[in-house]
Amino acid sequence: MSLLVLPAGQSLRAVAQKLGVAVEELQRHAKVADVEAVIPVERKIEVPDGFFKSRTPKGQRPEAVVTDSARKGGMNAWLALDIEQKRTRAAGGVHRHKADASEEDALAEARRTYLRFEADSNELAVSLYDQITLTHSVEVRARAFAGMGCAHAQRCLLFGEPLERAQPQALSAAKAALWADPKLADAHLAMALALETSGTPTALAEAKTELEAGLASQPNDAWCAAVLGRVLQRLSEVDAAIAATAKALELDANLVFALETAARISLARGKTEDGLAMLRRAADAVPTYANAKMMLAAVLKRLGKASEAQTLREAAIGLATKDCHRQLLERIFETQA
Repeated sequence: MSLLVLPAGQSLRAVAQKLGVAVEELQRHAKVADVEAVIPVERKIEVPDGFFKSRTPKGQRPEAVVTDSARKGGMNAWLALDIEQKRTRAAGGVHRHKADASEEDALAEARRTYLRFEADSNELAVSLYDQITLTHSVEVRARAFAGMGCAHAQRCLLFGEPLERAQPQALSAAKAALWADPKLADAHLAMALALETSGTPTALAEAKTELEAGLASQPNDAWCAAVLGRVLQRLSEVDAAIAATAKALELDANLVFALETAARISLARGKTEDGLAMLRRAADAVPTYANAKMMLAAVLKRLGKASEAQTLREAAIGLATKDCHRQLLERIFETQA
């Protein structure tokens, strides 16, 4: 059996249409008398494992695809339903109070967990943010969905999870955050990271637009500036990348993403000592962040410092708790060494 979440605020017929399944079949498993009635609260139902094999062929049902852009393209009915569930939770209700002390504490705990930049902590951060989204405060929901979107994207960007596992959830959470608060910089950051996972020029250009929107709302958001620098560097807009990275480091001298980008640019320009200094700062700034250690190890090996490189390489691998992360770290080492 599989679990299916029926979102609040929609009729069973609408859910069936989004999934492309027969409403009568869904009704039988949901045990709902009126398929036109709005579902009052989110609920989970069990359906057989082969339930979705009976979906109507794609050409004969209203597919939930919006456009072909990197931001919205490839969105099947599964993702559309997940987004709709999160949208309902993000924007529903009329309670718009500011975060209270317990909510601020919960958000701070989730953020601290996320900022360890290790795979297991990242998974815990996803769970913590998900719990926070159950609040009645729209402001808090926006911040929680934004944090969740960032963590989902990092599954791919930092820990080597397959794109198809990480990106749909990242896009969904980021959209929910933007629905709840379109001006929240972290919401634009989450969307940018979700787009960056694709790595295509189109997706990176859209990520750049999102980050610029975040900085337009909150000009001194260091994380948006840091990721903007990285995205610009990936787009080969080096001068703009240097400017964005410098701004991020002015706002926070220990931002690992900005330090990594500064290191890559320095190394590419033959400024090896500057690059090494930036990587050492990145490795020291977040001791649990394996990727910076591995990048530093690779550069040291290239410079003939084999002993120090091996020590850092072993330390980085020791921090990885998943095979996909270990494989990513080895690729970082092979690419940079």
